[in-house]
Amino acid sequence: MSLDILIINAFDEWLKGEVTPERVRHIDLGESADSLWRSLNEQGFADLLLPEELGGAAANATTACHLLVAAGGAALPLPLASTWWGRFALAEANLPIPDGPITLATGRRESEAILCHRVPYATSAQWVLATLADGTWLLPIGAAQGQPPGVHASQARDLFWPVLPDNAQRLPLNRNWIALGAAFSAALIAGAGERVLQLTLEYANTRQQFGKSIASMQSTQQAISVLAEEVAATRMAAQLALRDAIWPTAIASAVAKARSSAAAVRICTIAHAVMGAIGISEEFDLQLFTRRLYEWRADYGSESAWHTFIGQSALEGSGSSLEFFEQHLPTT
Repeated sequence: MSLDILIINAFDEWLKGEVTPERVRHIDLGESADSLWRSLNEQGFADLLLPEELGGAAANATTACHLLVAAGGAALPLPLASTWWGRFALAEANLPIPDGPITLATGRRESEAILCHRVPYATSAQWVLATLADGTWLLPIGAAQGQPPGVHASQARDLFWPVLPDNAQRLPLNRNWIALGAAFSAALIAGAGERVLQLTLEYANTRQQFGKSIASMQSTQQAISVLAEEVAATRMAAQLALRDAIWPTAIASAVAKARSSAAAVRICTIAHAVMGAIGISEEFDLQLFTRRLYEWRADYGSESAWHTFIGQSALEGSGSSLEFFEQHLPTT
């Protein structure tokens, strides 16, 4: 059995034991995620991409994609992917790697202050890799003022630093962090979509109406078949973006995020239509995933933003911008 398979299986077992729907609910409603992070870190999952000499697993993006799909399917309330790549980038630059989870954001300077709008996982992360006009900075969240977005149970926050913190670090290497965020968000959407499909199937097979399960009704079967298609397409798009090389290409990330963001809306719409009012109830698990699907849809660019990028790349480039996908089209 390969090391990658061992890592995937171990992570699945950790998720089953630690990331229960009840625990996710508590964290969504304000309980600290620190103990969950400590458990994940102690198991070594926070250093997936780091080389072995730094205590990591030296995994590639393909393995990372498998773990992110599983994380999305468990509604893991931690910025796992951004921590992986953030730590890897810091190691590349020979900079110290801080303790605690790292999230990604874009921001702007206002005189000496820094403002980052709608930072994902701001309530559970300890650091932000913020892309600013003068480069990428690692900023401590503890030094920032936070403003919630007004969305129920959202982990996102607007963050404001009055001045650049003394312990901030500037990364010397330029990376397309937004494209990376798009790629790993696609994998999270794929995982949550698979869980939504599972919940929808379970409900349809047990819900009785007119003396038979609603799964036997043609309209329900058609809706669930479309749901399954959307989930499968999303996973394939994420796998195409996160394969082998550590850093995904901008075009691959754009296509993955555009496809998955569009699918997220359809997945939620179909699932809630099949389940009706129970789907939005707090005690039912569906809302744990559909809320995240809508948030992940917007994180690092929605489908409309990435559709524009793809179109501009095709029209303005020499054709090489889409070469990756031409090489991977089926031959028959």
